[in-house]
Amino acid sequence: MRRYVIVLAVMALAVGLLAAPASAGKGGGNTFSNSTSTVDGSYTWDADMINVENVTETGAGVYVAVLDTGLAPNWTDYFPRDRIATELGKGFYQNVSFKAQKHGENDKCGFGIEVGPLTETSYIGSRGATHGTHVTSTIIGFNYQSKFDAIAGYPLPPIQVRGIAPDATIIPVKVLADYQVPALPKCDDPGPLAAEEVVFGTDQMVAAGINYVTDLAIAGYTPMVINMSLGGPELADIEKDAIDRAIDNGVIVVASAGNEGEEGMGFPGAYAPVISAGATGWTGEWLIPNTTPADYVDNPNYWDVEAGEWVHPAAYPYRMWWLQGGSPLETGSGDVADPTKAGDVYLADFSSRALAGQDLDVLAPGTWVRGPYPATPGYNHLPWWANGLGDYFGHNVGNFYYVGGTSMASPHVAAAAALLLEKDSSLVQAEVDDLLSSTALTILPSGADEIFWLGWGFDSVSWDTDCEVEEGTFETCDPVGAGLIQVDDALAAVTP
Repeated sequence: MRRYVIVLAVMALAVGLLAAPASAGKGGGNTFSNSTSTVDGSYTWDADMINVENVTETGAGVYVAVLDTGLAPNWTDYFPRDRIATELGKGFYQNVSFKAQKHGENDKCGFGIEVGPLTETSYIGSRGATHGTHVTSTIIGFNYQSKFDAIAGYPLPPIQVRGIAPDATIIPVKVLADYQVPALPKCDDPGPLAAEEVVFGTDQMVAAGINYVTDLAIAGYTPMVINMSLGGPELADIEKDAIDRAIDNGVIVVASAGNEGEEGMGFPGAYAPVISAGATGWTGEWLIPNTTPADYVDNPNYWDVEAGEWVHPAAYPYRMWWLQGGSPLETGSGDVADPTKAGDVYLADFSSRALAGQDLDVLAPGTWVRGPYPATPGYNHLPWWANGLGDYFGHNVGNFYYVGGTSMASPHVAAAAALLLEKDSSLVQAEVDDLLSSTALTILPSGADEIFWLGWGFDSVSWDTDCEVEEGTFETCDPVGAGLIQVDDALAAVTP
């Protein structure tokens, strides 16, 4: 049976001390309900890492189609209405039913799979799969408020977080959906013993989304960028044809590299014409501002080496070092050294390396990126107009999360492409690829300086160009592509 399924490329590295948006005040509403853009919002460390603060372009006039899980039903809590082209939003769906094999029939550890016809549906996603909402938040920014901040010692007002391309127009295209996979109680090997909820899309769903966006571009909705934070082990002909058609019609196509580390890239990211994004992090992600790793050694204010624990509550790393100076948080909390140096950057261990026949283009921030996302055990959300303390009482575990994955890196690159297209709308795929790659910060195989791993102390990270694809078997691979995108340098290289 041919492959039908594209697996969602996301690795969720969630931090538990985060909480849901709550009331903007007694009797209040969404503080930013009349906002049309996050352009005046606070910058985050990941924006600073690619030098967004140095540019004047905002993505105005550029469409970015996010092919993903659609938007959460309450997306207006997060995004300015003007930034979402609801009239162009669309979804594509195929019913996929899984039937466990009966004992003695074929493979009792496998499924019989039936796929229904392709249908059109809404761009609105489920309350449990808000992957597309998080991806969108990187591109155009989001509104943030959490009452848990007060408990953590930071009674913050509502905050608007600036997007990488805050004035771009998002076209939500739902190509990934929620499915139920049954248990395999008769399977001899470890398998699902209980039914599981999974999120994926078929080849036909993804291809239909690409073709729909291409049709919009042909109809005059240009310039156009597609972001696909998704991937699978191979590229179906129907998807390849759709990608080729999009690029031939001037659409810029960006996709995540995958989260398989040394096992190689996923598709469509690995397909050479696509601009693919691997994931990096910042060595100062969890440092207290204006400190270095050396400050924490034998320093009673930070770390008790013998006890192996934090001895000063103010130094506990779960504090939210995520916004730049000038925000309501502590000055310098998200300031990356300017200019960014290779030693400030580490390659995420999960970021897929390019094996033979695969093409990795650039890297972008993809670790500990904060945005709207449901917490375990599922979607728990207090709307902005709610009045109460349910975000930290009543089992409401929150829905702003730090999430890691090349799914988070890809929208940084797609947004960077939008900035380039604002400056020169005639740019085509190969030109955008070259601008981002030729101006990227070179990341060497020697590794990064010491970084703080949340909860595990300090460590140095290194990587090389030999990947262990099987135990004891190594293959030459490309872990970094051209390096970390630098949007200011890329824009400076544009000659309209």
